Amino acid sequence: MSVLVVGCNHRSADLALLERLAVPTEELPKALASLTRLPHVTEAAILSTCNRVEVYASVSRFHPGLAELRSWFAERGDIHPQDLEELHYSYHDDRAAAHLFAVAGGVDSMVVGEQQIAVQVKAAMEAARVEGTARRVLQRLFRQSVRVGRRIRRDTDIAQGASSMVDVGLDVARQRLGSADLAGRTVLIVGAGKVGSLTAARLMDEGAGRVLVWNRSADKAQRLAAKVAGEVVPAGGLRAALAAADLAVCTTGAPQPVLDEVLVAAALTDREVAGRAAGQAPLVLLDLAMPRNVAPACEALGGVSVVDIADVRDRAGRGVTGEVIASARAVVDEEADRFAAWVAASEIEPTIRDLRGQAERVRTAELDRLATKLGDLDDKQRAAVEALTRGIVNTLLHEPTVRLKRLADDGAAEPHADALRELFGLDQPDLS
Repeated sequence: MSVLVVGCNHRSADLALLERLAVPTEELPKALASLTRLPHVTEAAILSTCNRVEVYASVSRFHPGLAELRSWFAERGDIHPQDLEELHYSYHDDRAAAHLFAVAGGVDSMVVGEQQIAVQVKAAMEAARVEGTARRVLQRLFRQSVRVGRRIRRDTDIAQGASSMVDVGLDVARQRLGSADLAGRTVLIVGAGKVGSLTAARLMDEGAGRVLVWNRSADKAQRLAAKVAGEVVPAGGLRAALAAADLAVCTTGAPQPVLDEVLVAAALTDREVAGRAAGQAPLVLLDLAMPRNVAPACEALGGVSVVDIADVRDRAGRGVTGEVIASARAVVDEEADRFAAWVAASEIEPTIRDLRGQAERVRTAELDRLATKLGDLDDKQRAAVEALTRGIVNTLLHEPTVRLKRLADDGAAEPHADALRELFGLDQPDLS
């Protein structure tokens, strides 16, 4: 058994490839099922955010499993496997664990120390658990990653002054608007999920004049609007809301653009009719979604300024010192060693279980063979014989079991476990 991660992120791939690889929420069940149908993939989870698309898997054999995951990525991204080689990364076992722990702790984020990723890691685990594709191994890995993320933020200064993708995006948007802040501005939030909620909180802090909320699910839009004293945009009111807005922040998980060039062009026309276009700042569309919520063709429209993940990437600062990163990496490495020890112990458990099972079968068979000779024993004597034989078996197996577990902690148990299986014939069929 090996644990693998195969992925692309903001450093390894461009926005266009990340967009093709992205797995929207409604596609997760189908994507997870397709992974676990691969011959050597026994468990799978997908972490798909605006910065990365990663598949975590437990595989029965390392090399075939890795080849299957790479082929899955190439097919989803519509890219030749050879071209994918330079655009993706893969890690296995303790390095795969270390990578996820660094991700969950914000160490590997575009905005170092940002906290939204911790929520996304937890959501990825829950989605895979619900679909039944993350079981013992991956649930352990992801649960530990959540704890590691908390530990990194608690024990290091990585979160000191850390901003989020929303904060950096709003900085760029303010620059495009030519404003020092968003006070008095009309802002449209497209999407009422976690990122939309974070955006709304930031807008409240800045004293935005009017907040409009649109979401595919009206009840979520109503809940978010109520929190920020905003207004719900009705299902057919997106064009009017765009025409009224100075800034639209897009955060939905829709697989296709929510704002296409036809809709945006119509909103721009409405702005002109209302006399809002001449001599004013452009309508700024801040797209924080992956896949993109704003169609690329909108960038060619006059009077529009599109800010997407690539712009945020260019602006995102690395305001965390090397010393802080080193401290966080030390936590990651320590926790990765702990996960590796758990995996090693897990791999010898079947050998220990089979050895004890065989010993128990031998014990009971011997008692059955001697049943006639023990027939005159009363219940108390029979219980004493039972306890005696069990005690002998447990005493004999105790020290080898302890030593094997100690070897597993050092990563050296495999040859000894193999020797036990060979010497005691643990892989032979039970013909009894």
